[in-house]
Amino acid sequence: MRELCIREFAYIIQDEQGYEANQLDLCSVNPEAWKYLEGYAYSNDKGNRFIKSGSYKGKKALQVVNFVGVITTPDGTHLEILPKTNVDGQDTKETRELLVRMLFEIDDLTYLETTDASLVLFDKPLPEILINRFLHKLADVVRKGIRKDYQRIEAEEKFLKGQLLVSQQLNQPVGKQHLFRIAYDVFSEDRAENRLIHAALVQVARWSKSDKNQKLARELRFAFNDIPKSSDHKTDFSLWRDSRDMISYRALLPWVKLILNHQSPFAIKGDHAGISFLFPMESLFERYVAKILQKTASQNHAEYVVKTQISSKYLSEAPKAFLLKPDLAIFKNSKVIGILDTKWKLIDQNATYQNGKDDPKSSISQSDIYQMFAYGHKYLERAAGKLMLIYPKWKKLTDEPRQFNLGGDLKLDVFPFDLKEPEKSANSIIERF
Repeated sequence: MRELCIREFAYIIQDEQGYEANQLDLCSVNPEAWKYLEGYAYSNDKGNRFIKSGSYKGKKALQVVNFVGVITTPDGTHLEILPKTNVDGQDTKETRELLVRMLFEIDDLTYLETTDASLVLFDKPLPEILINRFLHKLADVVRKGIRKDYQRIEAEEKFLKGQLLVSQQLNQPVGKQHLFRIAYDVFSEDRAENRLIHAALVQVARWSKSDKNQKLARELRFAFNDIPKSSDHKTDFSLWRDSRDMISYRALLPWVKLILNHQSPFAIKGDHAGISFLFPMESLFERYVAKILQKTASQNHAEYVVKTQISSKYLSEAPKAFLLKPDLAIFKNSKVIGILDTKWKLIDQNATYQNGKDDPKSSISQSDIYQMFAYGHKYLERAAGKLMLIYPKWKKLTDEPRQFNLGGDLKLDVFPFDLKEPEKSANSIIERF
């Protein structure tokens, strides 16, 4: 397996000589991997296209867009795509840790605080980090004990035990009348949850290239030797129980779903064994900010409620058309007091025109402002109140938010959300309302 690490909007070129072009913004792959990736660039499924054709310094190239995650090609090339959090220097280890924290938050996976022992973990590729967390979660379950359940067994036996199946017994053919048709219960580990976990464990053992992860996976598989792997994931997931005796299993469910179903907003499907899953960064940022804001409001600002994707207003009232769905809304006493939208863009608050004059727009898209203007007039009472555009914080967008007056009492703040200190940013946002 060849492991390559790039970031959003990086270029991929074809190079039969080797992989010396590997940088965050440029990497080269062999012809087989190129052909596989190029197929997605020309796919008819434009809505889920994570890569497009282009050129780099006169060479034919492919360019990844705003998706992050992992792609494994059939030849074994393993491509990890990280968020672009800086135009210039970017720390791969720090960015990977940030991405993992965001993924764990939005998928309700418990994030373990980084300790001295786990600092090295983020030097590893993203799949190894996720696999390591899953294995440690599973180890906790095994230590607490694998849960058993009663399984109904129907059989033909020479002796009578359990319940005699009378109607079936009466219909026994002459040659089998000496056998009893019976049903009885067995207290067994063969239950849906354990079958799914065993299947997930086998899958991650196949994916992982880490000696430590492989060793832990082998140790855990001994605990599941007598349990068959799930052969019908859909049915077994529907049988997963969340009763009090299964509390220890609760944290495993989203992991098992991720592993067996590749549950992400967009997953690469293929017949090769490599792990492939991608997340649109715009959606990931939106969901992450929403989760942090909701958690902060419930813990520190009980009078406020943060809701996502409200959709009760139309741009056109007669006929009703052009539904308006802002990312976030802040309520106080059941009244909307603020509308917020997230944008995964690196904007420059001190941007200038080519003639050197200050750009009053601060490199913000005009269409984004129009969108917020419509939200304000439709969702805020008397078109008065506060709107907010939330962008990721970086060196050219600092802690000082810029405000735009959109007329009357309608104000728009531009806020830099600090992904390193998300709770601090969330508190600051709520306090502005």
